Amino acid sequence: MLLDPAPSFGEPRGTASGKLDVVALLTAYLFLLMFIPSTLVFSPLGGVGTPSMVFSLFICLWYIASVTVGRISPSGGGQPIRVAMLAFFLAVLASVVAGMTRAITQVEALSADRGVIGVIAWAGLVVVVSRSVTTYGQLDKLLRRAVVFGAVVGAIGIFEYYSGINVTNYIHIPGLSLRVDINTLQGRNGLNRPSSTAIQPIEFGIVMAMLLPFALQQAFDSARTGGRIRKWLPVVLIGFAIPITVSRSGIVGALVGLIFLVPTWKPQRRRSFLAACLVGLGAVKLAAPGLLGTLITYFSGLFGGGNVAAGTDVSVGTRTADYSAAWQYIVQRPFFGRGFATFLPQVYRYTDNEYLHAMIEIGFVGLVVLLLVYLVGMHCAAAGRRRTQDEGRRDFGQAVVSSIVVAAVGSATFDSLSFPMYTGVLFLILGIAGAYLGIMTAESRSAIEAEMPTERTRSYVGETSAS
Repeated sequence: MLLDPAPSFGEPRGTASGKLDVVALLTAYLFLLMFIPSTLVFSPLGGVGTPSMVFSLFICLWYIASVTVGRISPSGGGQPIRVAMLAFFLAVLASVVAGMTRAITQVEALSADRGVIGVIAWAGLVVVVSRSVTTYGQLDKLLRRAVVFGAVVGAIGIFEYYSGINVTNYIHIPGLSLRVDINTLQGRNGLNRPSSTAIQPIEFGIVMAMLLPFALQQAFDSARTGGRIRKWLPVVLIGFAIPITVSRSGIVGALVGLIFLVPTWKPQRRRSFLAACLVGLGAVKLAAPGLLGTLITYFSGLFGGGNVAAGTDVSVGTRTADYSAAWQYIVQRPFFGRGFATFLPQVYRYTDNEYLHAMIEIGFVGLVVLLLVYLVGMHCAAAGRRRTQDEGRRDFGQAVVSSIVVAAVGSATFDSLSFPMYTGVLFLILGIAGAYLGIMTAESRSAIEAEMPTERTRSYVGETSAS
């Protein structure tokens, strides 16, 4: 009796030309995420009603339907990140159930419902990416497009910085309503603080810092075709967009990300990069007069230097005040919190720290699981990197680690899970980390199996010669 051959690891089926494929769908998702301002939403859904969020739910439905009819055979790779996302989803549900046991207002209850929808979209995105992207070529193509889109978003921010024009004021899409009414750019020390298509400068800076490792990885990839301008222009646009936000969050995030990235490079590449950074600082000084001085003063304010007295930095003072104000809510429900997405600024106060915000909303249990999600994402990328000796693939894996580190560090400086562009990029990258681990595992396994017949042949030849 003849048996049908088993499908290969995560091999897509029925991917005939003209049919939808996962990379095309995720590219469309990235387009909506990057180019439709995050301030525009479908008003009945509130903050989770961004077109990219709604489209991610459509991708989830496409995935379920495709698996059901046998169009695709999901891979088994990336299971750790899916388990971590399941734990996070359960922690969110537990917090919502706990929140409904207190005297919750209708506004909070509706926000909790919308929050659950958002978590479903995030978790679905991680599942779809980690189980449907099954080749390194797909990963590379998807991240190339993400970097190009990010470079365009960075260019929009640069235009806003020099022109003082808020571009999003001129983008009107039928059916979408303004979530946040922002008519003018924020400013600091006489400098414009652009947001581009993000909600605010901090989110813009952190997202650019999350994409910078991939831009650098692609620029240094010797196997990639194209001239120097094509390779390095995204690095310049994304890299310059970070300091013009005049935000410590994006700069610190980028520096920490580079700490995880640069030491893994060869010495010659490190020297070239450091030299380029020095040239870049000079270029920034010429291109944006006053920016470096403002940033130096702004950072020195953390330690009482510059023109800011110790302990009087407004940004730091606000964040410090958050701890004492939040403690009264944390002690009331320390384990499962008050309910995900219920600690609303219009009802309570802002919290400029996602981990503090998580302690209030999803409790200690939820905070631990959230940290676990970040750590598992880093583990998947690092474990996948260890499974290959190909330099380009190893650089890709380290870029994923660096990007997730940036996201984790950035979450300590603003309530990150409330911002759609940040979460949209974060959970896409977490799914990519899972897919990368599965692909590198499959490639390593295939390489070992390919070597086995050779070893058997050598053994047979040796036995024959001896006899």
